[in-house]
Amino acid sequence: MKKIKFCLLFLLLAQFFISGCMLKRIPREERPVSKETVKDIESKAYDSSRAVSLNFNETSGYYLRNAVKLPRETNFFVAHSQKKFDEYLGKSSLNANTGANIDFKKSVAAIIILKPSSTVYDIKINNVYSVGSDIYLDYEISSKGISDTGYFVPGIKILEIEKPQIVTNVAFIDENRKIFIIPFGNRNIYSPSSVQDLKKYYTGMYKGTIPAADGPGITVHLNLIADNTFILKQSYIDRSDKVFESSGNWAPTEDLSSFVLNYDKDSEEQMRFYFIDRNTIEKLDIYGERIKSEFYKLKK
Repeated sequence: MKKIKFCLLFLLLAQFFISGCMLKRIPREERPVSKETVKDIESKAYDSSRAVSLNFNETSGYYLRNAVKLPRETNFFVAHSQKKFDEYLGKSSLNANTGANIDFKKSVAAIIILKPSSTVYDIKINNVYSVGSDIYLDYEISSKGISDTGYFVPGIKILEIEKPQIVTNVAFIDENRKIFIIPFGNRNIYSPSSVQDLKKYYTGMYKGTIPAADGPGITVHLNLIADNTFILKQSYIDRSDKVFESSGNWAPTEDLSSFVLNYDKDSEEQMRFYFIDRNTIEKLDIYGERIKSEFYKLKK
């Protein structure tokens, strides 16, 4: 009998452990922004002389995935790709009013989600506009009474917003003028704040050694020039005869987190780099994703 109880206990613990490992919890969308960025965004929020109205559509037919944990009463998410959108939301097969898929080449998805409650809330969008490269979303929340469904449901509002050419942050502003800021795309706290900032502080000569598929490494010298041209020299460490020099044009990505060499050529000729900070860049893979390695960084 003791052996049977032990086996049952072991099986239960194993099931709990496996299920816990398989559950992929999505991290909070709380990447930091600098105090200077917060101050700048707040100062521009009500500058009507610079504000540009953005077209937007409200979409429905989606549910919040179980793996997403809501840390606050009111939660904000921004998706710049279908992959990111699918991390937060699933498409309901039962809702006949399901909206069309969002075109992320032209749009940004901004999502407001309230924690599940017996109170039914209305999330009203008053205005969506941009000032410079920042998007502002003006909203307010009001109570519609107690739900009679017998269970708690989260309030949710999903917006498809037309995307400016450059987007750095999305700011959610409530009726009390409290602002919550989310960096757009793959930005970090040290990303360029504007195109002018990028050209002034992030261009220059970068150098370092990156791995090679058939040797000990490749020494890279990249001169990133403020006029959107570049000069690149790649030398194999163990082969003095394998030196490759090239030049061309570069362009920043829409969120200013990275840049693309030879953006105007075929993808096979392109190279992508991510801005770690003003003095460090990191080579990305062919899909524009960061490589989980410390050996792809170049420094000034």
